[in-house]
Amino acid sequence: MTPLETLLAQDGDPPTLADLGGEDTFWQQADTLAASPLWFRAAETLLAEWDNLHHPDKAAAFITRALTTTTSPAAADDLLDQLVEHPGYLQRASSQLNNLALERSRHHTTPLEAELAGLFLEAALRLALPGTTRRYGLLDRLVDPGATRAPAAYARRVVRALGTAYEHWRDSDLLAALQHFTQTAVHGDAAYELAMCHLADAANAPDRPTLLAAFTTARSFLQQAIDADEDRPDATAYLAALDAVLAFDVGDTTTLTTATCQLRRSLTEHAMWLTGTRTHWRAGRYDTEAAWYTLSLDLEHADAHLDQRLTTWPNQTIQHILATYTAHRSVRLQPADAAPGLQVLVAPRIEDAFANRQGLLLHLRGLVADAPDDWDANAAHQLLQAIDDRLQADAPQAQSEGPGKAAAAASYPELAAELGSQLLASLPAHMLTSLQAGLADWEATLISRLPIAQQHIYNDIIAVLKGCDDFQHPTVRQRFAHLIVQTIRFLHSRTNRARAHHTPRFAYLFAPKPGEKLPLEETVQEDLHDYLYGNLEDVDIEVTDRSGGRADIEVRFPGFSTVIECKRTKGKTTRKGLRRYLGQTVAYQAGGITLGMLVVLDLTPKPSWIPNIRDDMWAEHIPSPVPEQRDRWAVVVRVPGNRTSPYDMDTPTMP
Repeated sequence: MTPLETLLAQDGDPPTLADLGGEDTFWQQADTLAASPLWFRAAETLLAEWDNLHHPDKAAAFITRALTTTTSPAAADDLLDQLVEHPGYLQRASSQLNNLALERSRHHTTPLEAELAGLFLEAALRLALPGTTRRYGLLDRLVDPGATRAPAAYARRVVRALGTAYEHWRDSDLLAALQHFTQTAVHGDAAYELAMCHLADAANAPDRPTLLAAFTTARSFLQQAIDADEDRPDATAYLAALDAVLAFDVGDTTTLTTATCQLRRSLTEHAMWLTGTRTHWRAGRYDTEAAWYTLSLDLEHADAHLDQRLTTWPNQTIQHILATYTAHRSVRLQPADAAPGLQVLVAPRIEDAFANRQGLLLHLRGLVADAPDDWDANAAHQLLQAIDDRLQADAPQAQSEGPGKAAAAASYPELAAELGSQLLASLPAHMLTSLQAGLADWEATLISRLPIAQQHIYNDIIAVLKGCDDFQHPTVRQRFAHLIVQTIRFLHSRTNRARAHHTPRFAYLFAPKPGEKLPLEETVQEDLHDYLYGNLEDVDIEVTDRSGGRADIEVRFPGFSTVIECKRTKGKTTRKGLRRYLGQTVAYQAGGITLGMLVVLDLTPKPSWIPNIRDDMWAEHIPSPVPEQRDRWAVVVRVPGNRTSPYDMDTPTMP
C-alpha cells in the first residue's frame, strides 16, 4: 500500500489534497490510485475540492476511468449518488458520465454485472429526469427487450426505472416495455409499477368513469403484486385505499371499514419494511407514510359522514390517494398543475367555489345547525338550502346587485364572499350579526391559545399584513393565519430546545463539534416541513427542487398556495441584512397571492446572547418598483442556530 493509499484508508472524512501532498502529487500517482481498491476515496477528495482544482478535466477523466473498471457495487453506488448531484462535476462531465452509465448498463450477464448495470442505469435516469442530459439514450436502454432475460438484480431496477420514467414522460413505449416483465421473475415488481402508472393516468382522466376504470385496473395489478410476493405492505396499503374508495362509491360501509383497518396495519408494516433501506434521493417514497396516515383519517371521517347531506369525503379520499401516489414516486418533478384529472374528479359533486372555501363554509353550516331560538326559521332554512345548492352546482351562480344587496355586502364582506350578496340581503339583521361574530370567533380562539409573547408576534405580523389585499380574503386569512401560528410555535420549540436532550435531527441548531461543518439550509427545511405536515390540516405540503440546490416548501391550501423560502447565513442577520433574500422570496408570488414566507437559519456565533423569539419573527412589506403593480408581503423567521448551551455562554459585553 502506497503512502497515499494509507491516508485514503483512514476512517472519517476523505483526506484533503493538502494531506495527500498537493494536486501535483495526486496526478503523479493517478494511475495507481485509479486501479486501487480505494479509488472511490480518492474520487471523493477530488469532489470535495472541485471548485479549487487546477485540472478539473483530469479529475473528470480519473473518475471516469475508475468507474469504467470498478467491480464494487457499494463503491459505485456511493460515488454515483454523489456525482449525479454535484453541480461542478456535472457542468464539466455530465455527458461523459451519462455515456459511461449507459454503456455499463449494457453488460448484465453475471449477477455481479447485473447489480452494477442496474446502478449505472439508475444514475442515467437521475441525470435525465431533471434535464441534465438528454433522455433518448436512456429510453433505448429502458425498452431493450433483452432486459427481460437479465438477472433479477438488473431487471428489478429496470422495472422501477420504467415506472418512474413513465410518470415523468408519459411515453407509451415505456408502459409496453413494463408489461413485458409481467412474465418474468420480477413480475411482482412489474405489476406494482404498472399499478402506479395507472394511478398516474387516473390523475389525468377526463371524467369520473375513466378515472374509476383506471382505479379498477390499478387494483388488479396491486393484487397481482401481492399474489407474487405476500410481503408487499406497500401494495397492500394502496389496495386497501382503492378498496375504500370503490366501496364508498357504492355505499358499502362494511368493506370501507375493513379497508381502513387494513390500511393502518399496512402502514405499520411498511414503516418496518423500510428500516435500513432508505436512500435520500428517493425521499418522496418515504413521505408517503404521512400521506397514508392522513388518508386513514379521511377514510374514518368518510365512514362517519356517510349518512349526512354534506358528503365531501369520497372526493377528498380520492384526492389523498392521488396525493399519496405523487409523494410515493422516486422523483417528483411534475408541476403541480400537471394533473387536470383532479379537477374533473372534484367537479361532479362539489362546485369549485366550495372546494376553495371548504373550511369556512363548514364552519357556517355548524353555526346554522346550532342556531339560537330567536333566529328566523325560514331564513335559517334558506341559508342551509343555499349551502346545499352550492355543493351540487356546476359553478357559482352570478348574483345581480341591488341596493339592499350592496348594503349587506358592504356591511358584511366576509359573508358576502362566501354566500353571495343576494342571500345576505334577505336575512334579518340580527342573524347577519350573529353569523359575522361567529366567523370572527375562529381567530380569537386561535390566538387565545398562544402564550403572551407569541400573541405579540402574531399581532405585530397581522398589523403589517393588513395592507395586503389578498390577506383580507376570508379564506386566505384563515388558512395563512394558521400557518403563521404554527410557524411561531415551531420557532418557540426550536429556540427552547436544549442541546443535552436533542436527537441528531436537531443538531443543526447547535454549534458543530470540532471538525464538523456548519449545516446546510436543507436541515431547517426538512425540520420545518415535517413540523408543518404534522400540525396543519387539509393542506398539501411539498419540498421542492430537492436536487436543484434550492430549499423551498410549497404549502398548498384549498384555493391558493404559498412558498416558504429556506436559507442559511453566516453573514448579516439583522432585519436589514436579511432583506437581501426578500427578492427571491417574493418572486414566487408572481403567479398567486402576494403572501409568502422566508425562513433563515442564523449560523452566526452566539457565545453570549440568543435573541428573544419576539425579535426573530416579523413581517415585511415590499413595495412594487412599478407604481401600478401590486406590492408584496413576506413573513420572516430567523431560526437561531450555531448555539451554545446557556451554561457555556459568556457574560454579554455592556455597550
